[in-house]
Amino acid sequence: MLSLLQLWKLRHWRLNYALLRFFVLLGLLIPGVLQAQMVTVEQGQLAGAKTNGVFSFKGIPFAAPPIGELRWAAPQQPADWDGVRHASDYGNDCIQLPFPKGSPYYTALNGPSEDCLYLNVWSSNLGVDRKAPVMVWIHGGGHTRGSGAVPSYDGSEFARKGVILVTVNYRLNVFGWMPHPELSAEQGGHSGNYGLMDHVAALQWVRANISQFGGNPDNVTIFGESAGSSSVSQLMVNPAAGGLFHKAIGQSGGIFRPLTELADAHARGEKIAGAAGVDSLAQMRALPAETLLSTFSELEKSGLRLGAIIDGRSIPGQAIDLYRSGQYNPVPLIAGYNRDESTVFALTPGGNVATNRQQLSAQLDRFAPAGKDAFLAAYAETDKGDPRQPYLDFWRDMVFGWNMQTWARLNEEQGQPAWLYYFTRQPPTPAGKALGAFHAAEIAYVFGNGVPETQAERGLSEAMQQFWINFAVFGHPNGKVAQFWPRFGEKQNYIVLDEHPRVGRRLEADRRKVWDEALGM
Repeated sequence: MLSLLQLWKLRHWRLNYALLRFFVLLGLLIPGVLQAQMVTVEQGQLAGAKTNGVFSFKGIPFAAPPIGELRWAAPQQPADWDGVRHASDYGNDCIQLPFPKGSPYYTALNGPSEDCLYLNVWSSNLGVDRKAPVMVWIHGGGHTRGSGAVPSYDGSEFARKGVILVTVNYRLNVFGWMPHPELSAEQGGHSGNYGLMDHVAALQWVRANISQFGGNPDNVTIFGESAGSSSVSQLMVNPAAGGLFHKAIGQSGGIFRPLTELADAHARGEKIAGAAGVDSLAQMRALPAETLLSTFSELEKSGLRLGAIIDGRSIPGQAIDLYRSGQYNPVPLIAGYNRDESTVFALTPGGNVATNRQQLSAQLDRFAPAGKDAFLAAYAETDKGDPRQPYLDFWRDMVFGWNMQTWARLNEEQGQPAWLYYFTRQPPTPAGKALGAFHAAEIAYVFGNGVPETQAERGLSEAMQQFWINFAVFGHPNGKVAQFWPRFGEKQNYIVLDEHPRVGRRLEADRRKVWDEALGM
């Protein structure tokens, strides 16, 4: 019997469609024939694939293509379709430049396009009465790269363990995060943060449709890494996201250092327009996507950055103030970071990672002159180990460590539980040997994809995945019986994730105190 994929790709599409309808009908009449691969969502019927007991549905549109007049607009409802939609292949990646081939994050792009607002679902049981926990993964990539189709994010392992796993795309770089005065005038005084609005649209789609895949819309955990983790912290302050998720996991990314206000961020959009040689929003929307991407990429080389801003809509104020005042979406939280977050950035040409005392001193003159002496003392060289290590630690803590600890502490202060982790495992891979417990190294262990087949690595992966699944099921990482990982709480507990996980307290407390004083915490 021909597979659905083979049928779909037959040249004679009319015969193809008729045959597909026949087999769908046959599946409805004869139990066990295709029936389990068919799902009906609000927009129409989907035909997925089954591999090793796991059903996957890929390339599902959760919003209309953000092209033409919808470039830099709030996501709109996806169109309905007639008949059965083939859902065995990923949708387009959002338009971007790939990571360099030598990067540990490189993956081949999948038809990059502005038409990219698709999500993917993995499930081991499609019964609508199942009500399995749902986990929605938001990918990283600095808000400039990445997609939900990266092979390491395959959700099969989660699905085999009873979770519905969803990965999502969202608009990136200049298409997802550009503010501009004309956009603000058009959109009621707000612009930027379109990628964050895409997150909300994806969660709304999950809320409306995930029960058809066996999921419980009242038990949704959002989780992400790097820019995806930052997005999780953004969703927790986004009024539009309230009620769309019930737990959160942040892996190396948050927004607790000061964000740029919209009025100041407008200059970024004006600079992009000027570099593109246009002087109106209409002309900006008429430019080819490749021209805009190329223009932004050149400006990025000279230091222009796009990302979350205080737009008064999706992010109404400084995140740290919103958390402190309880004006956010409070849910249980897992937060953490990796020991060697900075190594890959230190090796990136043009990176701003200090690797000696002179470079750090110059950075502190700009960043925190009043606290310079305290920082230099906290990150002083020793006569042991790599002399660069204190400076690599400084950058790690500036970008990741302080954010993640602060996030856990703020959540606890509002009466919501938090659990903190510190990932220190150096993968026995070429990247691990060169970079240590580098930025994003924990992802393979969380998803169970690409972990070296040794007892130590598989054991850590199983433990981490079970912690994440327990959290999605029970609201804490310890399952029904064991209480190995203690809540952050007043003692500021944390867990070290390595070959033999262990518990500690007050992770680098002396250094964090210096950061608290410098940032007014």
